[in-house]
Amino acid sequence: MGYVILVLVLAAIGYVLYAGRYVIPAGQVGIVTKKFGARAAGDDELKVSIGGGAGVQARTLRPNTRGWLPPFVYEVACVPQVGVPNGTIGLVVAKVGKIRPPGRPLADHIDCDHFRDGEKFLRAGGQQGRQLQVLTSGRYAINTEMFEIITVDTPEAAEREKVPEAALREVEIPVGATGVVVTRAGTEPDEEEFSVGPVVPGHESFQLPWVFLDNGGLKGVQEETLREGGQYAINPWFAHVVQIPTRELILEWSKDKKPGGNLDAALGQIVLDVQGHTVRLEMKQTVRIPRQAAPLLVCRFGVAGTEPDGRDPVKQFVVKQLASTVDGYFRRVSGGYRIQEFITKYDDVCTELAGEVRQALAHTGVIAVNTNLEEFECDHPELNARRREIALMEEKAKLARARLAELEAELRNEKVQTEIELMRVKVAEENKKLEHVKIKVLVELLGSEFVGFERVLAQLAKAQVPDQQVISGSGGESVDALLQTMPAAQVRGLIWDVFKDWGAAKDGERMLPKTPRPPAVGTRQAAD
Repeated sequence: MGYVILVLVLAAIGYVLYAGRYVIPAGQVGIVTKKFGARAAGDDELKVSIGGGAGVQARTLRPNTRGWLPPFVYEVACVPQVGVPNGTIGLVVAKVGKIRPPGRPLADHIDCDHFRDGEKFLRAGGQQGRQLQVLTSGRYAINTEMFEIITVDTPEAAEREKVPEAALREVEIPVGATGVVVTRAGTEPDEEEFSVGPVVPGHESFQLPWVFLDNGGLKGVQEETLREGGQYAINPWFAHVVQIPTRELILEWSKDKKPGGNLDAALGQIVLDVQGHTVRLEMKQTVRIPRQAAPLLVCRFGVAGTEPDGRDPVKQFVVKQLASTVDGYFRRVSGGYRIQEFITKYDDVCTELAGEVRQALAHTGVIAVNTNLEEFECDHPELNARRREIALMEEKAKLARARLAELEAELRNEKVQTEIELMRVKVAEENKKLEHVKIKVLVELLGSEFVGFERVLAQLAKAQVPDQQVISGSGGESVDALLQTMPAAQVRGLIWDVFKDWGAAKDGERMLPKTPRPPAVGTRQAAD
């Protein structure tokens, strides 16, 4: 009888020893639940215990461990470790802890070994809800009864928390761009218009948001930006990053339809009325947004939009700042030019426009690199032909000037001195031919009624011309004679002075036939 009892006791002991043993495989974590017992001081109200009371225990069993617990008191469940894929982040929501104070969207940060030490989290006063710290790529032995981890592999949880999939990836700033950071938490800034938050030290490019907050960081657009070529683990609950291109951007006003994603999608061909003639022209504007100017641009033109790469603020800048400047310029000057003057002074119009664009963008910090007006189309074929003639001569003069510049850059080589002098003469000749063509076109456009030239000769008598020079003839011959006697600029000014007096006497009579056109419409932009 005693032998039987001994066997039963040994069998019971063996069963207890076997039933209480546990093995935690690699890649998993053991969560322990105490089946009964009194609640301990400091235990969470949601039945997670840090003092050995009944319920889920905050302390976990690590991977690749084995041991024994009384089987009638404890229950061990193995769950997979939390995995965060490369290039992504994990957001943490605490299921346990204290209640956050009102007005605090994010819980206070608790240093608890990336949430692997649940017991320390509760002892240090960890709060329920969204946490400031994110998990970078790797595997974590986390008590999933205490914390929910949202990753790209948990789309249901991400949807419930209204976190888009793109926000669960590290922020990557490409070369030729800068990342403007807009914080959603921090001290409320002063109500100053278009102000940005000052640089705050120690937060590792906003990857340690609790340091930013502890050092008095302001809510909103930040002066410090994320550098190109970097990857950043940014908590989307704490901050939003707007990528602003810092490379040179070429924006086109043209009649061609552009894709909606283009920065210049809203820019159409420019249409204006010059002395009753409809003129259509195209334009290219090159701009560059310096890194230090990007935060102010985002502050002025907003961050709202559906495009995650930050194109919306730049589009708003293009439409509201740049396009309005160009539109206003052409509205103002189109009524101040005669069509003949517009044709011959097209380069001057471009130069003046470039100056206005630079001035308008200066206060935004954006640099206007280059402004180019393309060849225009007019409703009068003769005007188009005359403009092409002038443009051809302008191009030849530009090529000559460019070649001269190349030769002057080689001044150290004495063998090119003679060629340089010859090119200077050629440049002067080409410029003289260009002025000659412009004046002849001007005289031809003014019409035969004016080309009698008696008024020009009368004005010429008042000018300082050598007594030995005799000017006679009409039309082109008179122009040639004048150009041989006087500088081209003086000749053109003389013609315009006489023409204005004569035009006033004619009471506004138009010199050129034209096709009837509707009233001036200024600058018109094509629809998206």
